[in-house]
Amino acid sequence: MESIGQFMGEIAEGFDAEKLRDAIDRLPGILDDGEVIASGKNRIVAISAGSRQFVVKRFGLEPGWKDRIDESRGSAALRSWIAARHLLAHGVGTPEPVAVLEKRDSGRLVDSYYITERIADAVSFKDALLHLYYEKPDCEKFMLLLDVVSEGVWDLHACGFQHRDLGNQNILLRPNGRAEWKKPAFIDLNRGRVCEKLTSEQRGRDISRLALPSDLMRAFLDKYCGDVPPEALVRSERLHRWLYYFHHRTRRLRHPIRESQRARKESLAYPSPKDAWIWDERSAQAIGVLTSRDRHRHYPPFRNLRIAGATLAGLPGIWKTYRELLSSAYVEPVEMKNRIGVAVEPQASRVERELELLEELGEIPVLVRVYHHEELAARSLRCKTVRELHEKGHPVCVALVQDRSAVNHPERWKAFCGEVLREVGGCVEMVELGHALNRVKWGAWALEDVRALLGVARELREAYPDVRFTGPACIDFEYPFAVAALGQLSGGERLGGLSHHLYVDRRGAPENRQGQFSLLEKCALARAIARWSDACDDSLIVSEVNWPLEGQGVYSPVGSPYVAPGVRKNDPSISEDQYADFMLRYLCIAIASGFVERVYWWRLAARGFGLVDDSGLEWRRRPAFEMLSTLLRKVSSAGCRVSSDRKGGRQQDLRRFRFESDGNTDFELAYSVDREFDAAAAFSDARFEDALGNPVDAEGFKIGGRPVYVFRND
Repeated sequence: MESIGQFMGEIAEGFDAEKLRDAIDRLPGILDDGEVIASGKNRIVAISAGSRQFVVKRFGLEPGWKDRIDESRGSAALRSWIAARHLLAHGVGTPEPVAVLEKRDSGRLVDSYYITERIADAVSFKDALLHLYYEKPDCEKFMLLLDVVSEGVWDLHACGFQHRDLGNQNILLRPNGRAEWKKPAFIDLNRGRVCEKLTSEQRGRDISRLALPSDLMRAFLDKYCGDVPPEALVRSERLHRWLYYFHHRTRRLRHPIRESQRARKESLAYPSPKDAWIWDERSAQAIGVLTSRDRHRHYPPFRNLRIAGATLAGLPGIWKTYRELLSSAYVEPVEMKNRIGVAVEPQASRVERELELLEELGEIPVLVRVYHHEELAARSLRCKTVRELHEKGHPVCVALVQDRSAVNHPERWKAFCGEVLREVGGCVEMVELGHALNRVKWGAWALEDVRALLGVARELREAYPDVRFTGPACIDFEYPFAVAALGQLSGGERLGGLSHHLYVDRRGAPENRQGQFSLLEKCALARAIARWSDACDDSLIVSEVNWPLEGQGVYSPVGSPYVAPGVRKNDPSISEDQYADFMLRYLCIAIASGFVERVYWWRLAARGFGLVDDSGLEWRRRPAFEMLSTLLRKVSSAGCRVSSDRKGGRQQDLRRFRFESDGNTDFELAYSVDREFDAAAAFSDARFEDALGNPVDAEGFKIGGRPVYVFRND
């Protein structure tokens, strides 16, 4: 330390310029003319000296006992100076230290400053998150941001520095083009400690100060470690987060005046975990920001009790109807016309390709989603595509998809629904209201939220009497919520059918069971709910189904929002060949059973789950697309029906579905779930085609899990 005007201190090499010394001589008065970045006990001001920009942090006076402690460990300004030089020496970002200045009187520290260069265009991690939450809630941008910050924090700790106040506001970022960021710079270093090597406990304590919802915090820890985080680190992070939370909640008791002043100055705050809604374009879904444990903590009081109560009240009637329906499975032939549909995702860069692929499948039903969160231009393109599809002869369904803003502002949801219907009302036969309402990541936390979303049905039905409005579009085999959701429709409100996203629990073949329920029983039970409910017509539409494809990473609905380290347990992803086989089997069971009016496959083109892989310049038709195209060609004749005897459809190992026109058996589709059958022995005097319509020599041919077409040699 040397004498610098009225101070003792040090100026870094390269900054000992006359203008800088002149500015130092005029401290603290010069701060009155600067840009105030933060005020309070410690005042932070940006100033200019010549052509250069600097940030000056003036530390407030400390009690005498702290001054005595600081005589041995150094003042806050000096500790910041030493820490910054340590970080820079190890390649870790921090604003370039310019000077440290102190003034003492009778052993007391009466004035101290830490001066750094100002980082141009820097924003804090906090402000970057706020921008994404409120302006661009895009999952990929969030993950890129977490990538950069987690790597920077790892480097910070790897160089032997524990920050001890690593709040989001103390991490500065600079844009690096598009959605990317340069390496972070760390500020507010005076509480930090230089260590030879940080322990997991120290690392966890540092990370616990970062403000992220619990599932984003899980992602951060995975990215920070680049592997499964050590249990000691996770425990430390959780413990110190809880301790800090308690400290934060009691701050008003300890500092009532200061906290009252801070509350009046509080800027834009993070959204509550319930209001943080993030869209993932790669997997075409909203992502959850909370872990399962924290989600349950945020559920409204008695939510699950209300769902259970509604289910118990309806169970006797539903179960009776279910048993009656199950006994009628496969009894009557089912007309195939308009039973199988696909969903498309119109976007400017892809819509023409999707429409070209759709032409190969014929004039089949098409579902188009319109999202509340999208900008007007994107919405307009989707509506335009709906009109084009109608003109081409496709029966069109529009699914209106909410976000959290739609739930928080019902008037916006009502206006959105009205605007979309004004655009497409004369071109659609069906509209699905809401999306996956039993998944809080889509914005609906309470049954009252469901009521607000479905409550627009009455006015829309009156305005568009020729359009069917369906819902509540719950997902997976979670029918109690569907029952409770239907109960939210008040007198006079009625849906034109029950629509549901009926996955096979994303676990293997459609014949697999959850308890006693395979796909057939699940379809029967859902149809029983539709028949039982006074709020819904007796009709079941499966408006979303697929299987996640293996090896697709974040583009898979089960791989989003990032590829987690470690072994994935119970991974439901399957190969493209399995996907194709399961699809044909799902369609045959659902439709031939007589329980499902229509199945929409989600979706035509998508890298992680579509019939077509859209990841490359040349889109690739997967086996499922070719097999669906083959099936649709074979059942396109007028009056084609499908049926199956109960034994062939449900009980025997060899499953057989008959497709016929005008009472004449045209062909059968056959497969086996558990073992292979000799084709010639199972079907005497028959010829065979594989699932792609190619002739197959019956000699030595085995029928297994992939369906085959069987033609009798009459």
